[in-house]
Amino acid sequence: MFDPYEWEAIDWDEFDDEEGNYVHCVRHGVDEVVIDEVLRERPVEIKLRPVWAEFVITGPNAAWDMLWTLLFDRSPKRGDWLRPVTGWNAKIAELRQWEAITHETWRGRHG
Repeated sequence: MFDPYEWEAIDWDEFDDEEGNYVHCVRHGVDEVVIDEVLRERPVEIKLRPVWAEFVITGPNAAWDMLWTLLFDRSPKRGDWLRPVTGWNAKIAELRQWEAITHETWRGRHG
């Protein structure tokens, strides 16, 4: 089960590395602020198929007006670092999983 508090740091590649995870994530609207907010706002682990990441979470931003789906791997640099892979505004199926797990009704926007 994914626990956002077990991670010591976020593993980003250099901001100017066109092949790195930072540039890839920003192209999808996911930056440090999104990652930080979602990790603080009690995200839940969901299931996606197929998936090419170790963890898939869905959770709201700090304003609770946007629900995000974020994919992460454990960093190869350190086992207690979380490495963002990609992310997007949550789709309906992901929103429904979030609602089922949290027993809350989402009232904000989604993808």
